[in-house]
Amino acid sequence: MKNLTEFTGKIGFLLTDIDDTLTDEGRLGAEAYQALWNLKAHGIKVIPVTGRPAGWCELIARMWPVDGVVGENGGFYFRYHQKQMHRVFFYDPKVQRQNREKTQKN
Repeated sequence: MKNLTEFTGKIGFLLTDIDDTLTDEGRLGAEAYQALWNLKAHGIKVIPVTGRPAGWCELIARMWPVDGVVGENGGFYFRYHQKQMHRVFFYDPKVQRQNREKTQKN
């Protein structure tokens, strides 16, 4: 791992965890929120990666100054762009349906 000062090229993306990285005791503080806006203003695309479910991730994609969010530990990513939510899932609809049916049998 390099120190940030050792990078010579432009940093274009920042992927980060949410819980206890951006948040403190489950809350996104003003300093962290402002830092997200500052990164955006400098052209750095911020993408939180979390185990949180789709509902949380949709809110984050819509309301936070981020360029997308990866949720459910890589199960999908959401991106809010030009007033539209773009949802991309790891599994296609057929596999999603099969997995849902498996969970409903138990």
